[in-house]
Amino acid sequence: MAEKALPRLTRLLGIMTYVQDEGEAPFVDLAEKFDVSVETIRKDINALWASGLPGYAGGDLIDFDSYLFDQDVASIIDSQGVTQVRLSTREGVALVGALASMIASGAAPAVASSARDKIGEMLGADDPVVVQPIADVDHNITASLQDAVTRGRVIDVEYVDAADHRTSRTIEPHRLVAIDGVAYVECFCRRAQDYRTLRIGRIVGVQVRNEEVIAPPADSSGFTLVSQFEATVVAARGSRWVLEDLPGVKIEDVGDDVRATFDVVDVDWVADRLLAIAPYLRAVEPKSVRAALAQHANAVLATVAG
Repeated sequence: MAEKALPRLTRLLGIMTYVQDEGEAPFVDLAEKFDVSVETIRKDINALWASGLPGYAGGDLIDFDSYLFDQDVASIIDSQGVTQVRLSTREGVALVGALASMIASGAAPAVASSARDKIGEMLGADDPVVVQPIADVDHNITASLQDAVTRGRVIDVEYVDAADHRTSRTIEPHRLVAIDGVAYVECFCRRAQDYRTLRIGRIVGVQVRNEEVIAPPADSSGFTLVSQFEATVVAARGSRWVLEDLPGVKIEDVGDDVRATFDVVDVDWVADRLLAIAPYLRAVEPKSVRAALAQHANAVLATVAG
């Protein structure tokens, strides 16, 4: 199976950093460190040699020592700044916040906590940013999913949807993502014969197969979240600004109120949004959205009471 772009890009950047730190690195050492063949390292160095800044003239390209290259040794003459990353304070704070959100969601790899803390230290923060998890995620399931994504393996999962229907699915996982602090696995579902984004918190069982993924990731950046059902909310006109933020919403005036109709992908996500305008709600349909809204409201009240 052809190598995916992301693992190779990660290795190329790793080679640049390693060689920059070491000064000189024999291909055999690089091959052992990155768990590939010497021939693969040679191809990687050639690819890097043809890379650089826009313009791609001689002075814009990454440059290696050609004499040492012929001896199967990598030595960088000009890195074009590839190994130097500079963040503004605003970019650093945003990155720390994003990492904290991913960690809380359960979708982040193990190194995310270390990266968050190191960036926090660079910014001079006394304490790391901590975001409380929005929902419980079984970290054993997350680890199995991440392992399957890394090794390109098919998985059998037990999944409970927003209507509490339990199904068995065979999926080809492509990546774990965090959307609004909630962890999902983007995959090709063999049961649906289409791409799906499954909420990890709703996966209750995982069995990794010794079978390689066949379906490629979707061409688009991320997959379209599949609607579970349609919901309708009637609320006071002053709350329109929150309703307008719902994906694909259609809003019409009804006297002094507004009626919003929209597709529900994740009922908990919708409940979180509606909770912000709870005093202005007149009607919420269907029952599953009302139930989720009540559950979130009770959780908030319990926290305040505690």
